[in-house]
Amino acid sequence: MTVYGRNVYPDVLADKRARVRAPHVRPLNELADRIAVAEGIPVGFVPYVDPDIGGIHARALVLLDNPSTKAEAARNGGSGFLSLDNNDATARNCREAYLAHGIEWSSIVHWNVCPFPTGRENGASLASERDRGARWTREFVEMCPNLEIVLCLGRAAEDGWRRAGIRRTDLYLFPQGVPHCSQRGLASKAARQRFNETIAQLAGMLRAG
Repeated sequence: MTVYGRNVYPDVLADKRARVRAPHVRPLNELADRIAVAEGIPVGFVPYVDPDIGGIHARALVLLDNPSTKAEAARNGGSGFLSLDNNDATARNCREAYLAHGIEWSSIVHWNVCPFPTGRENGASLASERDRGARWTREFVEMCPNLEIVLCLGRAAEDGWRRAGIRRTDLYLFPQGVPHCSQRGLASKAARQRFNETIAQLAGMLRAG
């Protein structure tokens, strides 16, 4: 098995789970619990925000589509976290890009426009699922008062953001067309270059702020 991230280790996960109600992530993870109840799935099945990232203090929101199987607590090997330490290529690609460009984890927070598991193996969310997720995206953003930047990775994330209908002049929204950070999303040289250039720009904006 290729180990992409630290969440493969039980002691790492146990430590994160002990901090899931830390003040900087508690409101977001309580939101995750409310989403689970609304969707009729067990509490904990909507992945929690990793306490090792910025949470409500983050300056940049990175939006993706829906939870990977490695984030889903319901699946064997799933961490139950939206985490850069997850054992998958999507997390690894982001983690390595942030490291390469000097982005501190405390400055960012990740979220999915479809925050609940779709039940489909590594597939894109449906438009109807992104519609259901729109209200949660709005709530998530409202809970993060320090946000300055929003980066949507992939077309589904762009569509989910549009459906949320957030119109805030104080937020810089990256132009459309940034690929998702999965292996499939970054399969071409051009896609990987666009992704890396965008992360470099994000890093520059965070340093300048």
